[in-house]
Amino acid sequence: MTSRSRDFWEDRYRTATEAGSSLWGADPNGWIADRVAALATQPGLAIDVGAGEGRNAFWLAGRGWRVVATDFAASAVAGMRRRAVEAGAAVDAVEADATTWHSAEPADLAVLCYLQLEPDALADAIARAAESLARGGLLLGIWHDRDDVARGLGGTMTPAIRTTPEETAAAARAAGLEIELSGRRDRDTPAGPACDCLLVARRP
Repeated sequence: MTSRSRDFWEDRYRTATEAGSSLWGADPNGWIADRVAALATQPGLAIDVGAGEGRNAFWLAGRGWRVVATDFAASAVAGMRRRAVEAGAAVDAVEADATTWHSAEPADLAVLCYLQLEPDALADAIARAAESLARGGLLLGIWHDRDDVARGLGGTMTPAIRTTPEETAAAARAAGLEIELSGRRDRDTPAGPACDCLLVARRP
């Protein structure tokens, strides 16, 4: 499905867990957090697709959302389940492939945060997330942009699993969503500038 396989991520999450550390930290993605904080709707059901260690999922749960958080790495899912029990958080962690899984219950919010897949697989993941949304439901997506290879943190990831606003917007439209925002942003990192691909889309 991608050049970074299930085994690759399984090994990374298992190693981090055994070391008592975290790959991504506990804080949510800043852009996702800002977008959610600005919503006028009351918290409902959110899905966090490719959630990893669940930093966005647990942040959402702390703000009243019920969250289904998926990942295809068993170690990541096991870690989220432990944390949900320890914190008493409304996070249901599910081991699942983003390209085939969709929510059994219509969701009010879908989050795809740095779910880096090859183009066809990413289009499938966006389509499944779109299928999961209730009418009026919102999809928030942020990815490492393919332009980053040339003008940002070039070389940090193969271009094949990066994307562009054009590709993500096209996938969302094909899945029946209406585009509210499609573009790029530059982001400062300790290693230098990075370029993100952004998508906000809604099920009509």
